[in-house]
Amino acid sequence: MTENEQKLRKKFRKIKIFGLLPPLGWTTTTIIMSRYRFRKARSNWPMGNDNSRWEPPPIQLNELLPPSDDPTPPPPAIPMEDQPYEGGPLKMSGFMYHPRTKKYYKMTNDPTLPQGFSKADLDRIETAREAKIQANRPRFTSGSFIKRPVFKPITTLLDDLTLGRCTISRMERHIHESRLLNCQPRPSFTIRTPIDHYNVAGCEFLDVSDTGDRIVGTFTLNPNGPTQKHSAIYVFEVDSIGDTIQSESERREAYNLLPIRSRPQNKGFNTLGLTVQPMLNDDGIPDQPSYVDYAVTRYESFIVDQTLARIDSDVTCMLTVTASDSINRYGTVCSHCIVHLEPLAELSDPESIPTLSSPIYNKRWREKGNIWSVGWNGPQMSIGFGLESCFRMENLLTDRSFLMSSKKRNVLSHCFSGDGNLVYMGLRHDNVIKSDLRMNRDHITGQLNGAMNTTFVKVLEKTRPECVVTEGFDSIVRIWDFRWPKKPTMEMHGHRNNCNRLNVFFDKEERFVFAAGSDGWVRGWSLISGDMLCSIKSPSPQNPIFPRAVYSDCWGGRPGNAALIVAVGDSMRVHSLEL
Repeated sequence: MTENEQKLRKKFRKIKIFGLLPPLGWTTTTIIMSRYRFRKARSNWPMGNDNSRWEPPPIQLNELLPPSDDPTPPPPAIPMEDQPYEGGPLKMSGFMYHPRTKKYYKMTNDPTLPQGFSKADLDRIETAREAKIQANRPRFTSGSFIKRPVFKPITTLLDDLTLGRCTISRMERHIHESRLLNCQPRPSFTIRTPIDHYNVAGCEFLDVSDTGDRIVGTFTLNPNGPTQKHSAIYVFEVDSIGDTIQSESERREAYNLLPIRSRPQNKGFNTLGLTVQPMLNDDGIPDQPSYVDYAVTRYESFIVDQTLARIDSDVTCMLTVTASDSINRYGTVCSHCIVHLEPLAELSDPESIPTLSSPIYNKRWREKGNIWSVGWNGPQMSIGFGLESCFRMENLLTDRSFLMSSKKRNVLSHCFSGDGNLVYMGLRHDNVIKSDLRMNRDHITGQLNGAMNTTFVKVLEKTRPECVVTEGFDSIVRIWDFRWPKKPTMEMHGHRNNCNRLNVFFDKEERFVFAAGSDGWVRGWSLISGDMLCSIKSPSPQNPIFPRAVYSDCWGGRPGNAALIVAVGDSMRVHSLEL
């Protein structure tokens, strides 16, 4: 037996036919089968029938024959008329024309680049561009939602809207989120706070009207300046000029065409056309000083808390809590707080200006203890005071007041529900509690487990009236539902708070929330997905006044003028939001 036959017997199984082995002279192609074919044939063997006879399956003659060593025949030659050539019928230089597909392909030096401009190539280029944008933008995702924010082009959103894959409201939300995702860390331009003859130290309060044409701010003067330290409320008129938009856009395009090394220094491009000017309130006073001070009102004492109060449909007032210390004749330091209610003529209806001197719009309340927070309850026409160990309600029409329990804790913050029947309190070293104003006693009807040391609380009146947003010393912004008080429905991470009352701002549609951290960063999150959309570093001021941020998508009364304004020091840094 040869060596090849021995190897062949070990590799394959021989089949005995009627107990006889095949002679060695037989060819292996007729007798030797692979194990797979043997098992397949055995499975078809009829059992239980003595008359049945097994017949081997047909075997191809070339089953075990080795492949031939003949080379593969060459492919047929391409006819000359089907071969691609440069230029094509249109004689386009730099392109190759394929006669069979009738397409032009761009000639590139790098073979790894996409060849041609077919739909697949364009989709590949767009996908790579979006992936690059997403990779270069660091974000934090919430623990409740795994899906990360995705930058969607306008064409994709329009296709989804046309095909019915999304609604108009969802498309608008995606557009605004895409703008925030494109927010640049450097401001587009900077506006110096238009307050003359004073050295501005920082901004303590900042808000914007729903139409985007008014800004209300409280600014503090630097104690190192030539004047005594005090705080003043200013109202600025914001306008958007079309000629400025066109000229600044052309200037930016010309700047971008220059080489990077030859570009001169610039202070930004006001492509929104914004102008911010203070509004004068005392035009009728004949004896004006040498310079005009546009301040609505001034406070010499320390400001504790401020909020806007819409008294009625025509008049808007400012609620301010100030604190001051004094020493009595026994040498004891005594603290007292004053709550000021003052109208803002610039935010009120011009027809209601003669009624602004009414006593209902000009009131003061004096408290011997500390007042930590103040809030306005529009439906009940009352004001809420967060005190040291309780909560106080003061009716503006009847001048009646009553106290409510706060579990003997400091009320750091509070807010009212849309109907004015409920009040939510953020307590020091305790959870957020919910109290019902309609109860004669035992007002507390619920609490949020885990919402400790809450310095900001707000009800989502327009989108989710049963939910509240909280921010506290644990550096986490949370959304709660009092129907499930044991766990928040959403958490937004990345915020920083070191035992301070910081600025938290919501847009008018309640789509986004912006918070200024104690580390100087201003961050924005989506209230729908809980993802961080933007993060802006503001310059560190030389005083402990933290930055303030406001957002609007109709600055100057022009829809589509979206920008984020950060007030820090004596300037307003405008971050334009473009697609």
